[in-house]
Amino acid sequence: MNWLHFFLWIGGIYLLYYLAVILFDVAGGRRASAADPPIHELTFAENVVPTQMTAHAAVAEEPSPKTRLDEALRERKQEPEMIGSGGVVIDNLFRLCKQEAIIYTRSVSF
Repeated sequence: MNWLHFFLWIGGIYLLYYLAVILFDVAGGRRASAADPPIHELTFAENVVPTQMTAHAAVAEEPSPKTRLDEALRERKQEPEMIGSGGVVIDNLFRLCKQEAIIYTRSVSF
């Protein structure tokens, strides 16, 4: 069996399947009309009382030491973390390729 026969068989099987589904749908029984009341309907009876919301002034809090430390670390980080582990950002990768500064240690497979 070659690929052409395989695809023809698969196409024929799909055609028969969808034809059977369409015929089953057309020959299906009586459909429920929109005028018929639904048989199973959920209803919820709740007494909801709306309340008036008021705005409160925001209280300025002293940032915790952990928050200040996190902000200081964020300000200090200028470059991504992966540069420290040997990775480079894409702009620097192209610059290094132009300079032929990349040394291949293994073969590259695509």
